Amino acid sequence: MGLSESEERILSGRIWDDFCDRLKAAGALVRSEGTPKDVQNQALGYRFLTRILRAGLEQAVDYSDTQFPAFYRLADDTKKILNDNPDNYYENCKIDSRFDYRISGHRGTVKWFSLGVKAGAGSPGAMASTGEIDSSQMTFNDDGTFEILMSREKKPGNWLPMTEYSTNMVVRQTFGNRKKEKRAELEIECLNPERPNNNLDPMQLEEQFNQTLGFLEATVGIGLQWTKMYKETTLNALPLHDQPMLHAAGGDPTIHYYQSHWELAPDEALAVTIEGMPECATWNLQLSDFWMESLEHRFFEISVNKFTARCESDGTIKIMIAHEDPGPSHPNWLNTLGHSEGGMLGRIVSADGGWPDEWKTEVVKLADVKG
Repeated sequence: MGLSESEERILSGRIWDDFCDRLKAAGALVRSEGTPKDVQNQALGYRFLTRILRAGLEQAVDYSDTQFPAFYRLADDTKKILNDNPDNYYENCKIDSRFDYRISGHRGTVKWFSLGVKAGAGSPGAMASTGEIDSSQMTFNDDGTFEILMSREKKPGNWLPMTEYSTNMVVRQTFGNRKKEKRAELEIECLNPERPNNNLDPMQLEEQFNQTLGFLEATVGIGLQWTKMYKETTLNALPLHDQPMLHAAGGDPTIHYYQSHWELAPDEALAVTIEGMPECATWNLQLSDFWMESLEHRFFEISVNKFTARCESDGTIKIMIAHEDPGPSHPNWLNTLGHSEGGMLGRIVSADGGWPDEWKTEVVKLADVKG
C-alpha cells in the first residue's frame, strides 16, 4: 500500500520547507508601508515575529489537544500581543464544545480574575464571547479552593457556559500590585475524552503548522491595521473605543477600553487627565511600542492603575507620559523608555456605568511641566 500525500510530504521534508518559506515571507510585514524604518523599530519587529511564532506554535501544536487540555500562555512577559495588559496574568486553553470540562484551583489573592469562552480558533478579530464568569460571580470554599464546570448544558454551582461555536478560553487575572499578590492557580480536565492518550497525529501536523503561520500573519496584520487607524483618527487622544471591535478580538465584555496611539518629540510629553472615574474593580493605563507590545513592565513603570496611582483630592487622576521623569509634582509618570511612538490602552474593569466618553489628553513641552 502506497504512502499518502501527507506521509510523502513528511518523509521528503516538504512539510518543513514550505513552513520555512512561508515564515520567511512573513518578514515582509515588518518592512511594509507605514512601519518605522529605523534600526530599533525594525529589530523590534523581527523580534516580535519570533515571539508570535512561539505563541502560535504553543496554541496550534503543543496545547492543541482539546481532550487532554492544559492552560498555556499566549501572552506573557516575553510574548506580547495587541496591547497586552501589564497588570494581567493571561492564560489560554483550547476546548471543544462536544466535551465537558472541570476547572479547579485555588483563589489566591489576586484582585479579580475572569474566564471567558470564545468562538473562533483563537485568531485576533474572530474571538466573540460565548460565555463568561469572573471571581465576583463565583462561590469559593473556605480554604480558597473552587471548581467550575464548563459545558453546553447548565450545571449547578460555578458554571461556565459553552455554545456549539466555542473553541478556546482566555483567563485574565488582574493584579492591583503584582509584587504583593498571589495569582489564582488553575487546572483543567476533560471529563469525557474519546481517546486514550494525546500522542501526536502526524497527519495533523501540517495543518497545525498552517494554523501557526496564519495566527502570526493575522496578529501582525491586525496590529498594523489598528495602528494605522489610530494614527489617522485618534493620535495622542484616548476616546472610549468601539467596544464590539475589541470584544471580537478577544476583549473581555466587562472591560471598557480606551485604545489609541501616542507619538512624542524628544522635548514633548503627553498629559492625561481622567475625570469622573466610576466605581470599578480596577482601571489602568499602559504604554506599548509600535508593534503594540507592552513596554518592559518587569523593570520600569510603564503603566498605572487604581491601586498604584496618586489621585487629586477631588478624585481626578493626572498621568504624565514622558521620555524622562517630570519630577515629584507628577507622581503618575509613565516611562516611554526612549520610544518615540507606540500603542496605549486604558481600561475600566467591572463598572456598572458612568465611564467617561474620553480621557482628556494634551501634548505639552516637558520643560514646562518638569519640576
